[in-house]
Amino acid sequence: MRTTHKLMANTLLALLPFLAAPLHAEETPAANDSITLTCGGIGSDESSRMLGEVKQHALTLLFVSDDGHYMSDVETRIEAVKGGQSAEQACGPIGQVDVTKAGNYKIVTRFGDQTQNKTMALKPTGGKRLTFRFKAD
Repeated sequence: MRTTHKLMANTLLALLPFLAAPLHAEETPAANDSITLTCGGIGSDESSRMLGEVKQHALTLLFVSDDGHYMSDVETRIEAVKGGQSAEQACGPIGQVDVTKAGNYKIVTRFGDQTQNKTMALKPTGGKRLTFRFKAD
């Protein structure tokens, strides 16, 4: 019996950080409109995994230079055309966008003094892909 209590106490202690952690905007129920931008793809394992998950996300972004190399640290902002929701961060070589509501979204990217943008109709798990190409330094 003492072993059971000790095991339960250790389990609760291990779970405490997760139970006490605040909810983030992207963890709110789907009834709330939100946009999530996840960036990564550095290394072949991570990029293969992310590219294999394209259909699970509204949009997958690829960032490449005009000479064909993957790029990172591309300033990326996704914003709902109606509603004001947005997400942004330095991204690359792959970015995955998740939305909770279908609609038009503006994607704005910037690398150095080069800015590109595109507006697209997105829906949750839409599986779209978009590549941004920038001039190499």
